[in-house]
Amino acid sequence: MKKLSPHFSFEELSSTSVQFLKEKNVFFASFYLQELTALCYYLLEPIRALLDSPLLITSAYRCPLLNDYVNGVVNSQHLLGEAADFVPVSCALPKAFEEIRACRSIHFGQLILEPGWIHVSLGIPFRPLEKCGEVIVK
Repeated sequence: MKKLSPHFSFEELSSTSVQFLKEKNVFFASFYLQELTALCYYLLEPIRALLDSPLLITSAYRCPLLNDYVNGVVNSQHLLGEAADFVPVSCALPKAFEEIRACRSIHFGQLILEPGWIHVSLGIPFRPLEKCGEVIVK
């Protein structure tokens, strides 16, 4: 298992439950190791520490076919290995979302509370400054 950071592996950030696209997604994710590593160090590790909870990654890198299959937006940062969807294992979603939102030391591009998970993406230099710090509740 290839570790990208102390608590996150390449396998979990490139995995998908869509079986017929699993191999293709892992293959293309290997071209985004720098971005996935940045995602771990700048967002996922600090969020895990803030919440004092492991994070269950439900989606991170998505190849274009997988992104289309799950109806992802065409300019999704998931396509570049710059975003992750997760569920905190030992913290309620709304509470976790509010804690991340209030934390001044976690600099995200987007933070979205979705029904059933939290989406977070990298900010500068991966996303333009004027689009950083965007918070959405769906």
